[in-house]
Amino acid sequence: MDLIICVLGLLALVVEGIRCQGVYAPPTVRIIHSGHACNVEEERHTERVYTIREGETLELTCLVTGHPRPQIRWTKTAGSVSDRFQDSSVFNETLHIAEILRTQGGRYYCKAENGLGSPAIKSIRVDVYYLDDPVVTVHQSIGEAKEQFYYERTVFLRCVANSNPPVRYSWHRGREVLTQGSDKGVEIYEPFSLSATHLLLIELIRLLIVECLLVWSELQGETKILKLKNLRPQDYANYSCIASVRNVWDPDRSVIFRLTNKTASPSIKLLVEDPIVVNPGQTVSLVCITTGGEPPPILTWVSSNDSLPQRSVVKGGTLTLPAITSDDPGF
Repeated sequence: MDLIICVLGLLALVVEGIRCQGVYAPPTVRIIHSGHACNVEEERHTERVYTIREGETLELTCLVTGHPRPQIRWTKTAGSVSDRFQDSSVFNETLHIAEILRTQGGRYYCKAENGLGSPAIKSIRVDVYYLDDPVVTVHQSIGEAKEQFYYERTVFLRCVANSNPPVRYSWHRGREVLTQGSDKGVEIYEPFSLSATHLLLIELIRLLIVECLLVWSELQGETKILKLKNLRPQDYANYSCIASVRNVWDPDRSVIFRLTNKTASPSIKLLVEDPIVVNPGQTVSLVCITTGGEPPPILTWVSSNDSLPQRSVVKGGTLTLPAITSDDPGF
């Protein structure tokens, strides 16, 4: 009898040990988040897209199961860890990115593995919304002399703003809202408007060849062009371009451009050889000058990756790059 009780006790200890140890199981993964997400259908499949505004904080949580406890790793797009990740968040359940940038949008992967079976991987696409201040550029053409008294002067005002999703534009002259057909002396070329584009193309063929840039921009849907035909006295005024992304960005962004009878496009010239070949460690100075232009033009230096090296020095139209490295090409 005592032997039976002893055996039963040993069996109970074994069962208790197994229960405490738990059942081995491969990992599973699920990604959760707070904020807004929508279903997007692309190429016959639907996926969940998380949307966030630039400057906000991104938090994605990876819920995992499995025994032993799976190890977690966050990666982005191609499987490499983003250089913007905080080291502590790469291997945590929650991925935290403060003040997210537009360049940090993309597909994020959560990978969990515990040595049993294949790793569990789930992903989510993050779409970063943004809206930059619009920029107005002016293009003009001078037609043939009319009765030897005056020349027809036509001006194109082009408004561009970087945004995601695509921006909607509206033009104002003073307090007056300008729309297609509201003024016989004004035409507005809507993005992807084929009839307007064709009209613009026909006219620009007989004008300056540089105006063809307007057609390309129009076909890309990146801009909205205001055409002022044969300028009249009332056309010399303040023009406002308002860029908006409804239900995404508030308030709207706008820019004011004053058109006068002195308004003219500037000329720009780069006083360097192209391309510039230098050795690492050397100092390079790039000089850019402008002539003419009303209002006075503003010079801005940018690189192929949108940002200048921290050590660069900009003074007027001169950009100086001390101790240049192999990472600096592309200006």
